Amino acid sequence: MDYTALYQPIPLSNGTLLALLVLAIPLLNFVWLIFFRKRKVELLGWVASGFMLGSVLAATLIFWWVWWGEPLHSRALWFEIPVARFTYPFTVGIHIDQVAALMLVVVTFISGLVHVFSVRYMEHDEDYARYFALLGLFTFAMLGIVVMDNLLLIFIFWELVGVSSYALIGFWHRRPAAIQASTKAFLMNRVGDVGFIISLLILWSQFGTLDLQTLEYLMQQSVFTEEGVWLSYFRVNNLLIENAAPVGWLTVAGLGLMLGAIGKSAQFPLFTWLPNAMEGPTPVSALLHAATMVAAGVYLLLRVFVLLDTTTLTTIAVIGSVTALIAAITALVQHDIKKVLAYSTVSQLGYMMVGVGTGAYQAAFFHLVAHASFKAGLFLSAGAILHSMAHLQENTSQPEGFNSQDMRWMGGLRTRMPITFVVYVITAAALVGIPLFSGFLSKDAILNGALGWAASQSPEVVSWHWILPMLAFTTVLLTALYMGRQVLLVFFGKLRATESTNRPVAWQPSWMMRVPLIMLALLSFGIVYSINPFLTDKSWLLQGLTTKLPAVPGNSLDYVKIAAEAIDWHQVTTIVALGASLLGLLMAYGLYRPTGKKHRLYHTQPDYQNQFIAFFAQNWYLDQLYQAVLVRSAVWLGEAGRWLDRRVVDGMLHSFTMLAVIVAHILAWLDHTLVDGIVRGGAASFSRLGNLVRSVQTGRVQTYLVASLLLFIALLYWLTQF
Repeated sequence: MDYTALYQPIPLSNGTLLALLVLAIPLLNFVWLIFFRKRKVELLGWVASGFMLGSVLAATLIFWWVWWGEPLHSRALWFEIPVARFTYPFTVGIHIDQVAALMLVVVTFISGLVHVFSVRYMEHDEDYARYFALLGLFTFAMLGIVVMDNLLLIFIFWELVGVSSYALIGFWHRRPAAIQASTKAFLMNRVGDVGFIISLLILWSQFGTLDLQTLEYLMQQSVFTEEGVWLSYFRVNNLLIENAAPVGWLTVAGLGLMLGAIGKSAQFPLFTWLPNAMEGPTPVSALLHAATMVAAGVYLLLRVFVLLDTTTLTTIAVIGSVTALIAAITALVQHDIKKVLAYSTVSQLGYMMVGVGTGAYQAAFFHLVAHASFKAGLFLSAGAILHSMAHLQENTSQPEGFNSQDMRWMGGLRTRMPITFVVYVITAAALVGIPLFSGFLSKDAILNGALGWAASQSPEVVSWHWILPMLAFTTVLLTALYMGRQVLLVFFGKLRATESTNRPVAWQPSWMMRVPLIMLALLSFGIVYSINPFLTDKSWLLQGLTTKLPAVPGNSLDYVKIAAEAIDWHQVTTIVALGASLLGLLMAYGLYRPTGKKHRLYHTQPDYQNQFIAFFAQNWYLDQLYQAVLVRSAVWLGEAGRWLDRRVVDGMLHSFTMLAVIVAHILAWLDHTLVDGIVRGGAASFSRLGNLVRSVQTGRVQTYLVASLLLFIALLYWLTQF
């Protein structure tokens, strides 16, 4: 097939025009809020929310067309790169398949609810307009990642997500902690982006394109030789083009894309930025953790799934399972209500990575969609709690060290905030994976895939691959334990903060905050995704998705067979996972029940009871490791460079300068004494000679006759001597 045929322009259709509208609405939201931010505060929030409602409706219509129809695709030529006797055309386009269509709905819907929730949550903030403007920019960037058909364009929006998240995490820029958190998030994501850029360079050099559909087609045409060479070939204007590279570069390209996803989706070892990102407003945390930034990494791997080889996929599965366990353990020792949820997000993203790495493509996306609703519900519920706790702090005199986000000051909120309590319990049950809730179905699908993958990897003998599903099931138990702990500490027992009867606190959030909570709670029920909420394979989401398989030539794993065998593990998965969840909840109740000693004395518990807990609470000392190995090394290298610059480079320059000055003085002396002396001496001699000659030239004839006579006599005398 001719290479240029893959780049033929595809005109805009009604569907792609509507997709452009979905993409443009948040951008328009950002622009008008920047220029009209002096308007009435409440009006700004309402108008911004209205913008997002329009985007949600348009995204829903696109989903209706694509899910039960054909993908939408439009493409145009952007620029051309001439090479020898032909040119590489570079295109820009929109491609919306089933995954992208549903992702559009998820992003716009969650963003819309966050907008509505924020109208009241942020109403007293002096930077109200800037907040909504940044929400619009953030949503625009994520939607760009969703709909673009080209890896370079995806990378551009990928970086825009990083910039807007930097602005939102550091929104309260007068707080030093917020500035540090936003800087940390930005820099750690740039580490992952280095891998992304390397992958782009490898794929471009091998195929001459970054268009995803073209990459998939050309990857299928690639071959591996026995000498370990990766060959790709295609025709351009009847000219056969062949590119060759060591086969290892394919793995490097896949690992580079994985590294980009690790940074954005906060996976081991680059996950330490996400808990610090809680310094931003709580609705921002909901948007970050549910449907935008952290989901972008998993979504990228789903988009490039067909380009990943077995080594890359196995590495993704290992990192995902390790991250899920590490983050779950860390969540157990946190006191900050938002940090518990933050580490929970890291852990659930690890599950999604396990799904991608084990070939459970559909299960990973299912969990991404389900997680968006219940995690947004948890964060917005936490936001409602913190909103009330902040009012409590303003209206009462609290003891020294009071922290409105610290669970050690909470308790008994079940009776004060009943709607928030119900929403929290429902969304927490979905997170834990209790039957009848969405998390049960999506997590069950991932665990099925992990077991099927492990079984296919070790058909005859037990291999290390079984460790991954074991870690995943252990994480199920830990998830139930830390969520049960949080619910019992926050909503049961007695309020440990001081509550005044003279100035009562309005604990119930306003209806604009309650409506998004209720909607997210409803979406956390399993019936939304499956008529039978106990059977994952009956889910309309899994049944409607087209199975994707790696297009890498010579792939050693049969992912079709793995997917078929995964169904056989359904009963084992359900029994073990449900047992682990119930055991975790029972352990949480036994440790933190309202009448228990640990619950009653929780408010007196120090940050770190011992070094063992401190190790887990402080990100397993990864930040300290980075500080010691990377930061200090960089500082040491900087100091060494500074010393070399001052002592060696500047010293050499100073020495050369001194030498030049000495030489200049010597040359000046030589010039002044010798050269100028010769010149002045010659001039003086000629001057004296001139004076002498001038003294002879008297102008008197008789003098000249006497001189001539004397010379003649002298000449005669000299001649007579011979």
